[in-house]
Amino acid sequence: MTRKHPKPSADHAAEDQPSADPAILLSLAWIDAHVAMLASCIRQQQAEEGVLDRDALVSVDGAFPLGEGADADVGYFNARTAEQEDAEKADVLLAEIATTPAQSLAGVVAKLAVVVREATDNTDLCEFPLQHIRSALADLRRLALEPIGDRPAGWAAGDQSIGALFEKPASSFAAWRAFAAWSQGDDEAYRSWTKTFKTLQGASQ
Repeated sequence: MTRKHPKPSADHAAEDQPSADPAILLSLAWIDAHVAMLASCIRQQQAEEGVLDRDALVSVDGAFPLGEGADADVGYFNARTAEQEDAEKADVLLAEIATTPAQSLAGVVAKLAVVVREATDNTDLCEFPLQHIRSALADLRRLALEPIGDRPAGWAAGDQSIGALFEKPASSFAAWRAFAAWSQGDDEAYRSWTKTFKTLQGASQ
């Protein structure tokens, strides 16, 4: 019999572990949302390419299977809506992280790691802050040694530091989440993260 384990939210994790740093919990929730947003963006781009290819074909011979064009438009609209919703969720968490004081050095590391990951993946930002933030992040890691004795829910037991979670490629993080869900018998989360991994992995090839 397959065991069901609902995916813990940041709020539920905080209830289960009242001593956990809220900055860490929010940062972990953000990276989940961030990876989901990247996958949604890729799906939206793939759907858009399908619409453009269809329009190009129609312009050449004027023929297209009945109903297929409408399905492509609906698929593109759904993919675009999902991308916008995922981006808004990540933005809300990012703003909340900025207004949530860290209660430990590990929490500071988590917040800085979020900034570095966002700045790295967001091509609209300039390069200037990255070198300085990475330097401060390295100093904090060296000073704090990132103890993992009070690891919050959702943090992999094999990770040496919370910063390592944010430095993984998005596809690697999705693969880790899929494996963690499989290990816990969470079929729904396993299927969701496996789909996300396949999307991200396919885009990188």
